[in-house]
Amino acid sequence: MRHCLSGKIKPMASYLLADSGPLPIRDFDVRTDLLSVSDLVELCFADRLSADGEALLRKMRSSARNKNFQDWAYQMAGRVSMPFTGYVWEEDDEIVGNLSLVPYQVAGKHYYMIANVAVHPDYQRRGIARSLLQKAIDFLLQRELDGIWLQVDEGNQGAVNLYSQYNFQEVSRRTTWMLRPGDIPAEFLDWRVPGFSVEKHRASHWKQQHGWLENNYPPEVRWHLPFRPEYLRGGILGNLSRLMLVEPKINQWSVMAGKELIGVVSLQSSKTVADWVWLASSPETEGVVLDVFLPFWMTLPGFKRSLRLNFPARKTNDSLETHWFKPTRTLIWMKYHK
Repeated sequence: MRHCLSGKIKPMASYLLADSGPLPIRDFDVRTDLLSVSDLVELCFADRLSADGEALLRKMRSSARNKNFQDWAYQMAGRVSMPFTGYVWEEDDEIVGNLSLVPYQVAGKHYYMIANVAVHPDYQRRGIARSLLQKAIDFLLQRELDGIWLQVDEGNQGAVNLYSQYNFQEVSRRTTWMLRPGDIPAEFLDWRVPGFSVEKHRASHWKQQHGWLENNYPPEVRWHLPFRPEYLRGGILGNLSRLMLVEPKINQWSVMAGKELIGVVSLQSSKTVADWVWLASSPETEGVVLDVFLPFWMTLPGFKRSLRLNFPARKTNDSLETHWFKPTRTLIWMKYHK
């Protein structure tokens, strides 16, 4: 969910749009605008696109050429958790600004995410993003929602300032980390921590694991991740949830200190550049869990893919850096307050 804004926020009176009449804002139409918006997003974020981001853009462009998909997406706009609704700013028959609206549900509650806020570099500093944001808020406040969220890059202070002016307040920060197996030194493969072990995941571990997972992956900020607690659950209920699951493949291990559970590591396969790892432990034991688990994992038979970890940004994340995880991006989650 990207936001292409930069620079300092100017006073409202200084914006060139103040007395220019009706604004050139219209509803986003997935049947005609998807390709243009894809180009705009790529232009704005070319220097920050990950391999997954590039894959998403390719998918968007492919979808823009698929009439059957366009017709389906148009019918489903506002009903599925995909950016099929929103607003564009159009000048001289060119889309130079975009804001996407993504509906989603968590535990029966209804939310919207503001995403893909992008303004062409040649049209910035004119209040386009501000106008698109106001249009979106006016629309969303007419609906019965349990919350309005957005996420913005930690380094994009201009966007953070803008959203703060519109009553969005920071709730949390989350960092995406990547671990490449080749970055783990060979000598670490023989590392063993006395008194600690890795065991097969047990159903009796689920209660504690679930508590840790809820802390590390709160429901309101995990909806866009491929994280499904029911797939990680142990015992009969977990087996039933995974019974018809062809993809993703999930493997889980428990890390023990003697007979005490101190963490559970879940690996989930992915069709993107890296598999997902869901780390369930307390902040105090994260480092020990990785100390014990990584040598065990590296010595398992089979090819090792890179791992991706989405995690709260906090000081104890030093344990990730010391275990060769590299931060790729930190996003600030902000929630609208009336």
